Amino acid sequence: MRNPPNPLLEQHLNSLVAAVDGLSGVVVASLDGFALAQVGRADGAAERLAAMTSSMLGLANALGRDLDIGVLDTLMLDAEHGKVLMLTIPSQPMRVLMAACNQDCVMGQILWHAKQTVPAIAIAMDTPPNS
Repeated sequence: MRNPPNPLLEQHLNSLVAAVDGLSGVVVASLDGFALAQVGRADGAAERLAAMTSSMLGLANALGRDLDIGVLDTLMLDAEHGKVLMLTIPSQPMRVLMAACNQDCVMGQILWHAKQTVPAIAIAMDTPPNS
């Protein structure tokens, strides 16, 4: 990861993971595919997940343009053994939150909690770690 640890950001990410049953981890990534922060899933996959999230969002944005439905805000995946939520973090530069959860996780719950947390994440990302 490219950034030094940011305790405020980690606090918001930990609170998000704790708030949703079945949520195993979150990654904050840049749109160009670099992991900026990670909580949970400490298997070293943050960089790979960030790169894949960037690619998925690129495809989803292209689909949005082709369908003339506007700029992507949220992308949800539901798989056999789990679910993934990708949510843009409105900031400059724009960033993305990727949340991974098990199949029992209620997607509406993770979406609601993530949308409530994103503004605080955006502020924490723009606040120097030692502030």
